[in-house]
Amino acid sequence: MPRISYEEAKAKYQLWNEAEDAIATGKAYSIAGRSLTRADMDTVLMMKRKYGRIVDAYENGGRRRSRTSGFYPVDR
Repeated sequence: MPRISYEEAKAKYQLWNEAEDAIATGKAYSIAGRSLTRADMDTVLMMKRKYGRIVDAYENGGRRRSRTSGFYPVDR
């Protein structure tokens, strides 16, 4: 299991999910004359995928989902 708790991973996943929504709507802001924008979408999607995998690991009891959906032998 990962070193981060299930609750922390779920909270981080939700945070990155909200960041994705903020980027999709093009939000930027200004503080004390400095203009700031949100992180780039690639970083957000990478972090969202990372925490999503941790949450999945907790919910599936540490077992990974199989990437193979089916195997069909072909005779040549």
